[in-house]
Amino acid sequence: MINQTKDSAQAFTTESIPDHFLRRAWMEKNGLTNVALAKRFDLTAARVSIIMRSGECPQKYIDILRDEYEMPEEILPVRSAEKPGPKRKID
Repeated sequence: MINQTKDSAQAFTTESIPDHFLRRAWMEKNGLTNVALAKRFDLTAARVSIIMRSGECPQKYIDILRDEYEMPEEILPVRSAEKPGPKRKID
């Protein structure tokens, strides 16, 4: 038997659902896959999966998710520190 107290009924509000589950649900609802995002981001599907799970990515991907796919602000990943590219040799 399941205990139906006020506390247990409130246990499943949207505030308690981790953001990565909300991102995945939004992607599924909109027919968006890791493979489709990987092609758009020029990444691997595995890297997109890591981004969606961790909730961090470079600003350029956040802009694409917000502007092109219209992902809601409250579930967008946060900006991560971008790694610098290779250093140019100075002759």
